[in-house]
Formats: sequence, C-alpha cells, structure tokens
Amino acid sequence: MWAIMAISIQLLSGPNVWAVTDEGTFEDEAACQAALAEAVPRTLSEDLRLAWEIGELKYVCLKVRGAGLSAN
Repeated sequence: MWAIMAISIQLLSGPNVWAVTDEGTFEDEAACQAALAEAVPRTLSEDLRLAWEIGELKYVCLKVRGAGLSAN
C-alpha cells in the first residue's frame, strides 16, 4: 500500500511530516504518483502552493508497511 506524504524541514524545529489523508491510500506506486500529479499544486491552499513552488514543501509517495512487532 502507498500513501502521499508532505514533508517540510524547518531549521530550528526540525522535520514536519504528515500524511495527505484526503487522497487516501493506493495499491501501487504508479497509482499514488498519478494522484499526486493530479492533486499538486491544484488542490493546495495559497500558502502551501507558495511553499511548494519555492521548494520548502515536498510531496512524495511512500510505501506503507503494517504495524508489526517492533524491536524496541
């Protein structure tokens, strides 16, 4: 399963990453990339669009794995 993630790294506060839940999840990477290309930048608010245009905000497709047992 694949999901779209938004990534922004701030100098003082570090990374800020969130799932773009409005788009849902996808069975394969191609479907995720197609949805990403269709949604960005068309569906972004003005502030998010500006951040995306100047490279302060990235959207990527990441593979989602199940929540199995952790080594911790």
